Amino acid sequence: GARACLLSSPSARLVEGFVQCDLQCEQDQLGNLYALLSKRRGTVVDEDIIEGTELFLITAQIPVVESIGFSQELLDKTSGAATAPQLSFSHWESMSVDPFWRPTTEDEREEMGESYMTYETDRETNIARRNIDAVRRRKGLMVEEKIVAAAEKQRTLTRNK
Repeated sequence: GARACLLSSPSARLVEGFVQCDLQCEQDQLGNLYALLSKRRGTVVDEDIIEGTELFLITAQIPVVESIGFSQELLDKTSGAATAPQLSFSHWESMSVDPFWRPTTEDEREEMGESYMTYETDRETNIARRNIDAVRRRKGLMVEEKIVAAAEKQRTLTRNK
């Protein structure tokens, strides 16, 4: 029906919510703060120093799915030098990556590898597909993933004599 039609269209895209994050951080921990924002796919919108202090007021935007556990990790990475973030919903944004894309041509397979859709790859992963799989896993639905990644590398548990 309608679902099959939507999924078969070449322009199927996932829409992702973003939150605005307002926080304060000391100057010596700004590098750790920016590293954490980058890890969580966040972008800094505004940075301003608070007059008379060594504190910076930072406004950033991060995806809602990446904001889970952000506060605790922020305190850990900055050794408590950053305040607890004030999160408020900002906007919706369409992801540019097709969540159902798979390498089809020989060049794509060579460039991306067969393991493009797995989490073990060190290459850039399909973030949209990862988000869909995380929701499906959380709801107890089936997820398309290989159980055995490299069968030739599997070992037996029998004792060699």
